[in-house]
Amino acid sequence: MVTVAIAGGTGGVGRAVSEAIKSSQHKAIILTRKACMRHSSQNEYDEDIGLPIIAVDYDDVDALTKVLEKYQIHTVISALALHIHGVGKSQVNLIRAADKSPVTKRFVASSWAVRAPEKYLDLLPHGYQHTAAYAELEKTTLEWTAFNVGWFLEYYGMPYVKTYIPQTTFVVDMANKWASIPGDGQQLMTFTYSRDVAKFVVAALDVPKWDNDTIVVGDKMTWVEFVKLAEEARGAKFTVVYDSVNKLKAGEITELPGQVTSYSYFPKEWAQKLFSVFGYWVTEGVFDIPDEKALNKVFPDIYVTTVKEMLDQCWKGK
Repeated sequence: MVTVAIAGGTGGVGRAVSEAIKSSQHKAIILTRKACMRHSSQNEYDEDIGLPIIAVDYDDVDALTKVLEKYQIHTVISALALHIHGVGKSQVNLIRAADKSPVTKRFVASSWAVRAPEKYLDLLPHGYQHTAAYAELEKTTLEWTAFNVGWFLEYYGMPYVKTYIPQTTFVVDMANKWASIPGDGQQLMTFTYSRDVAKFVVAALDVPKWDNDTIVVGDKMTWVEFVKLAEEARGAKFTVVYDSVNKLKAGEITELPGQVTSYSYFPKEWAQKLFSVFGYWVTEGVFDIPDEKALNKVFPDIYVTTVKEMLDQCWKGK
């Protein structure tokens, strides 16, 4: 049994991990920014999540270290939203605090997609924040890892699936029956449901030795195969276009109807850049995560949701 601190544990993948860890032998607290607290007190207990929430100042490494020591935190799990500029500094400071804390031994970096080579990360508007985290971790004595899970499967089950991940429309727009496929659509893509990922995160706490890459695979298929399953689930043909590699490299994509609704929190120019980079990654095979060392093989009893199951359960008859 270890005690875990989950940074960003009230939303997104962090919330899924928070819920999964409650049914395990491990103890956990959630770290959140002081500015995010609803009350003036430093700590509170969230009845919905069922874990203590500790307000911290991510700009103060010494104060962070004291929190980790006070709660005897063995492992830090970061689910900080690194797509937001500036959040990367918070994670770097958390890494430094974990390294200073004599009781903290392990750190999960916020990746939750693919720990891509630096030449690919550099293409992302926020990629520098991931690069900085990995560089900082290499300086420490911490045992660390990043979860490689591909693309979250529930994006294609929303709004009919339980998840804390915000809606994002990439390649396939289930609601509007559209698809803009990167390249020729023949490269394999990895899809994993965040609630399945959370179970593996908890299981990994008992793994004796971590590699820097922890791999979890829900399902793998090409985008052409995915669209076929999507059409079967919706009972209709989709409007399908293909974005060339040159178009993607130029920072352009074919806009899907569902992407427009995300512009309130993903400005259009930024979203186009982000999705064009991810589309280029698809054509380069970055999301075709090798599964020879997948954690699925270590914990075969943990069930993972397939693409067909997600699409059929969420969209059949709608």
